[in-house]
Amino acid sequence: MSKMTGLEQSQYHPLVGVPMATLKPKQVRKNIHLTLWEKLYVFEILRGLFVTGKHFFINLVGFVLPPAGKKRKVFTVYYPEEKVTLPAAYRGRPVLVAGANGAEKCVACGLCEKMCPAKAISIVGGERAGGERYPVSYTLDMARCVYCGYCEEVCPKEAIVMSSEYQGLAQRDRAILRYSKDQLLRSEESVKGRLDYIRRIYSKCSY
Repeated sequence: MSKMTGLEQSQYHPLVGVPMATLKPKQVRKNIHLTLWEKLYVFEILRGLFVTGKHFFINLVGFVLPPAGKKRKVFTVYYPEEKVTLPAAYRGRPVLVAGANGAEKCVACGLCEKMCPAKAISIVGGERAGGERYPVSYTLDMARCVYCGYCEEVCPKEAIVMSSEYQGLAQRDRAILRYSKDQLLRSEESVKGRLDYIRRIYSKCSY
Protein backbone atom coordinates (compact mmCIF):
# COMPACT_ATOMS: atom_id res chain seq x y z
CA MET A 1 0.00 0.00 0.00
CA SER A 2 1.42 3.38 -1.00
CA LYS A 3 2.02 5.93 1.72
CA MET A 4 0.00 9.13 1.77
CA THR A 5 1.70 12.37 0.85
CA GLY A 6 1.91 15.29 3.27
CA LEU A 7 -0.97 17.04 1.51
CA GLU A 8 -3.17 13.95 1.80
CA GLN A 9 -2.29 13.51 5.48
CA SER A 10 -3.27 17.12 6.21
CA GLN A 11 -6.77 16.32 4.99
CA TYR A 12 -7.22 13.82 7.84
CA HIS A 13 -7.57 14.49 11.57
CA PRO A 14 -4.23 13.55 13.23
CA LEU A 15 -5.88 11.74 16.19
CA VAL A 16 -8.89 9.90 14.80
CA GLY A 17 -7.86 9.53 11.15
CA VAL A 18 -11.17 10.84 9.84
CA PRO A 19 -11.34 13.23 6.85
CA MET A 20 -11.51 16.84 8.03
CA ALA A 21 -14.40 17.49 5.63
CA THR A 22 -16.44 14.94 7.59
CA LEU A 23 -15.64 16.57 10.95
CA LYS A 24 -16.39 20.08 9.68
CA PRO A 25 -19.61 21.28 11.34
CA LYS A 26 -22.47 21.66 8.92
CA GLN A 27 -24.26 24.99 8.67
CA VAL A 28 -27.90 24.81 9.62
CA ARG A 29 -30.26 27.00 7.67
CA LYS A 30 -32.64 28.57 10.16
CA ASN A 31 -35.97 29.92 9.00
CA ILE A 32 -36.08 32.99 11.23
CA HIS A 33 -38.60 34.84 9.05
CA LEU A 34 -42.18 33.84 9.81
CA THR A 35 -44.68 33.58 7.02
CA LEU A 36 -47.86 35.65 7.11
CA TRP A 37 -49.79 32.54 8.15
CA GLU A 38 -47.42 32.02 11.12
CA LYS A 39 -47.43 35.70 12.10
CA LEU A 40 -51.21 35.62 12.58
CA TYR A 41 -50.74 32.85 15.19
CA VAL A 42 -54.48 32.15 15.36
CA PHE A 43 -54.36 29.51 12.64
CA GLU A 44 -51.34 27.83 14.24
CA ILE A 45 -53.14 27.72 17.59
CA LEU A 46 -56.22 26.21 15.94
CA ARG A 47 -54.04 23.63 14.20
CA GLY A 48 -52.46 22.67 17.52
CA LEU A 49 -55.87 22.37 19.16
CA PHE A 50 -57.05 20.14 16.31
CA VAL A 51 -54.10 17.77 16.72
CA THR A 52 -54.54 17.61 20.51
CA GLY A 53 -58.31 17.15 20.23
CA LYS A 54 -57.95 14.39 17.65
CA HIS A 55 -55.73 12.33 19.97
CA PHE A 56 -57.99 13.05 22.96
CA PHE A 57 -61.19 11.85 21.30
CA ILE A 58 -59.53 8.78 19.73
CA ASN A 59 -58.30 7.71 23.18
CA LEU A 60 -61.67 8.59 24.75
CA VAL A 61 -63.59 6.37 22.32
CA GLY A 62 -61.02 3.62 22.76
CA PHE A 63 -61.42 3.80 26.54
CA VAL A 64 -65.23 3.60 26.46
CA LEU A 65 -65.44 1.08 23.60
CA PRO A 66 -62.08 -0.68 23.47
CA PRO A 67 -61.57 -2.55 20.20
CA ALA A 68 -61.19 -6.31 20.38
CA GLY A 69 -57.74 -7.84 20.04
CA LYS A 70 -54.53 -5.94 19.51
CA LYS A 71 -55.67 -4.04 16.42
CA ARG A 72 -56.61 -0.66 17.81
CA LYS A 73 -55.81 3.00 17.25
CA VAL A 74 -55.54 3.84 20.96
CA PHE A 75 -52.05 4.68 22.18
CA THR A 76 -52.80 3.80 25.80
CA VAL A 77 -51.26 0.62 27.18
CA TYR A 78 -53.34 -0.96 29.94
CA TYR A 79 -50.49 -1.47 32.38
CA PRO A 80 -49.86 -3.78 34.24
CA GLU A 81 -52.14 -6.17 32.32
CA GLU A 82 -50.34 -5.13 29.13
CA LYS A 83 -46.67 -4.36 28.74
CA VAL A 84 -44.95 -2.74 25.78
CA THR A 85 -42.29 -4.51 23.76
CA LEU A 86 -39.26 -2.27 24.18
CA PRO A 87 -36.69 -1.82 21.38
CA ALA A 88 -33.15 -3.13 21.79
CA ALA A 89 -31.88 0.45 22.04
CA TYR A 90 -33.82 1.03 25.28
CA ARG A 91 -31.64 1.74 28.31
CA GLY A 92 -33.15 0.19 31.39
CA ARG A 93 -31.52 -1.09 34.56
CA PRO A 94 -27.90 -2.17 33.99
CA VAL A 95 -27.41 -5.89 34.64
CA LEU A 96 -24.44 -8.25 34.85
CA VAL A 97 -24.16 -10.95 32.20
CA ALA A 98 -23.56 -14.52 33.34
CA GLY A 99 -21.66 -16.95 31.14
CA ALA A 100 -22.66 -20.48 30.16
CA ASN A 101 -21.35 -21.80 33.51
CA GLY A 102 -23.61 -19.40 35.43
CA ALA A 103 -20.71 -17.29 36.72
CA GLU A 104 -20.40 -13.60 35.99
CA LYS A 105 -18.33 -12.59 32.94
CA CYS A 106 -17.01 -9.58 34.87
CA VAL A 107 -13.26 -9.63 35.65
CA ALA A 108 -13.40 -6.72 38.14
CA CYS A 109 -11.18 -4.50 35.99
CA GLY A 110 -12.91 -1.43 37.45
CA LEU A 111 -13.41 0.39 34.14
CA CYS A 112 -17.16 0.77 34.62
CA GLU A 113 -16.64 2.01 38.18
CA LYS A 114 -14.09 4.57 36.96
CA MET A 115 -16.16 5.68 33.97
CA CYS A 116 -19.50 6.08 35.78
CA PRO A 117 -20.21 9.84 36.00
CA ALA A 118 -22.65 9.37 38.89
CA LYS A 119 -20.32 7.12 40.93
CA ALA A 120 -23.11 4.56 41.15
CA ILE A 121 -20.90 1.46 40.84
CA SER A 122 -18.72 -0.01 43.56
CA ILE A 123 -16.56 -3.10 42.96
CA VAL A 124 -14.38 -5.19 45.26
CA GLY A 125 -12.21 -7.49 43.17
CA GLY A 126 -10.59 -10.79 44.03
CA GLU A 127 -8.74 -13.74 42.47
CA ARG A 128 -9.80 -17.31 42.08
CA ALA A 129 -7.45 -20.26 42.52
CA GLY A 130 -6.51 -20.26 38.83
CA GLY A 131 -5.53 -16.60 38.93
CA GLU A 132 -8.71 -15.39 37.24
CA ARG A 133 -10.07 -12.12 38.58
CA TYR A 134 -13.72 -11.79 39.60
CA PRO A 135 -15.86 -9.33 41.58
CA VAL A 136 -16.16 -10.40 45.21
CA SER A 137 -18.90 -7.79 45.46
CA TYR A 138 -20.52 -5.62 42.81
CA THR A 139 -22.89 -2.91 44.03
CA LEU A 140 -25.03 -0.73 41.78
CA ASP A 141 -26.87 2.22 43.30
CA MET A 142 -29.84 2.86 41.01
CA ALA A 143 -30.73 5.96 43.03
CA ARG A 144 -27.64 7.56 41.46
CA CYS A 145 -27.60 5.91 38.02
CA VAL A 146 -28.29 8.27 35.10
CA TYR A 147 -28.72 5.51 32.47
CA CYS A 148 -25.94 6.93 30.30
CA GLY A 149 -24.66 3.51 29.19
CA TYR A 150 -20.98 4.37 29.69
CA CYS A 151 -20.47 1.24 31.80
CA GLU A 152 -21.77 -0.90 28.96
CA GLU A 153 -19.67 0.90 26.37
CA VAL A 154 -16.38 0.68 28.25
CA CYS A 155 -16.65 -2.96 29.40
CA PRO A 156 -14.10 -5.14 27.52
CA LYS A 157 -15.91 -8.40 28.36
CA GLU A 158 -19.54 -7.45 27.58
CA ALA A 159 -20.18 -8.21 31.23
CA ILE A 160 -22.60 -5.36 31.91
CA VAL A 161 -25.39 -4.22 29.60
CA MET A 162 -28.37 -1.89 29.75
CA SER A 163 -31.38 -4.20 30.02
CA SER A 164 -35.06 -3.61 29.23
CA GLU A 165 -35.97 -3.78 32.94
CA TYR A 166 -37.81 -0.72 34.21
CA GLN A 167 -40.05 -2.01 36.98
CA GLY A 168 -39.26 -1.38 40.63
CA LEU A 169 -37.08 1.67 39.96
CA ALA A 170 -39.36 4.08 41.85
CA GLN A 171 -39.02 3.50 45.58
CA ARG A 172 -39.51 5.55 48.72
CA ASP A 173 -36.54 3.89 50.39
CA ARG A 174 -33.23 4.54 48.62
CA ALA A 175 -31.69 1.47 50.26
CA ILE A 176 -33.95 -0.76 48.14
CA LEU A 177 -32.31 0.67 45.01
CA ARG A 178 -28.87 -0.68 45.98
CA TYR A 179 -28.46 -3.90 44.01
CA SER A 180 -25.89 -6.58 44.80
CA LYS A 181 -24.11 -8.86 42.34
CA ASP A 182 -26.60 -11.69 42.83
CA GLN A 183 -29.53 -9.35 42.16
CA LEU A 184 -27.94 -8.06 38.95
CA LEU A 185 -26.92 -11.38 37.36
CA ARG A 186 -28.83 -12.32 34.20
CA SER A 187 -28.24 -15.13 31.73
CA GLU A 188 -26.62 -14.26 28.42
CA GLU A 189 -29.66 -15.61 26.59
CA SER A 190 -32.01 -13.17 28.36
CA VAL A 191 -30.03 -10.14 27.15
CA LYS A 192 -29.13 -11.52 23.72
CA GLY A 193 -31.09 -8.81 21.91
CA ARG A 194 -29.17 -6.05 23.67
CA LEU A 195 -25.82 -7.78 23.11
CA ASP A 196 -26.51 -8.08 19.38
CA TYR A 197 -27.49 -4.41 19.29
CA ILE A 198 -24.36 -3.08 21.02
CA ARG A 199 -22.11 -5.30 18.90
CA ARG A 200 -23.69 -3.78 15.83
CA ILE A 201 -23.50 -0.12 16.88
CA TYR A 202 -20.07 -0.27 18.55
CA SER A 203 -18.55 -1.97 15.52
CA LYS A 204 -19.16 1.20 13.53
CA CYS A 205 -17.05 4.34 13.70
CA SER A 206 -18.92 6.90 15.78
CA TYR A 207 -17.09 9.96 14.50
